[in-house]
Amino acid sequence: MPTDRTIRVSAFLFAVLFAVVVALGYLPGLNAPVHQHHAGAEPGEHLLLGLYTISLLDDVTHGLTALVLLGAALHSARVSRFFLAFFGSYYAMDAAIYLITGVLHRDPLGANIKLNLPHVIISTIMLTLAYRGRANVPKTAAAAA
Repeated sequence: MPTDRTIRVSAFLFAVLFAVVVALGYLPGLNAPVHQHHAGAEPGEHLLLGLYTISLLDDVTHGLTALVLLGAALHSARVSRFFLAFFGSYYAMDAAIYLITGVLHRDPLGANIKLNLPHVIISTIMLTLAYRGRANVPKTAAAAA
């Protein structure tokens, strides 16, 4: 089971990671605008590292994740664990939705997996940190046993 210190440091490191993702989106050499003739492109979308279409919604989501995890890391291990579980679940669901949508759109499987792999990896690590060594047994039931 990860120690309280490990949980807080992990929340802090994920906060830094998500802040870096947002910052990278504003470095011209690492991005290209998504052309308006691209199906479904919205103003302000950019192609991060030539792979990932990032919208303002993505920037807000990643930015809020960074801020909340930073606050959690500064507050306590318990709050850090909660938000690692919360955001781990969110990004796991995001990956599942886009993986399934890619299959339904008949996108090439390799490209679909490559596109969603960051969220799969991140959510797996977050959820492992949040739940590893935790039994899903209420304290009163465990004390009675």
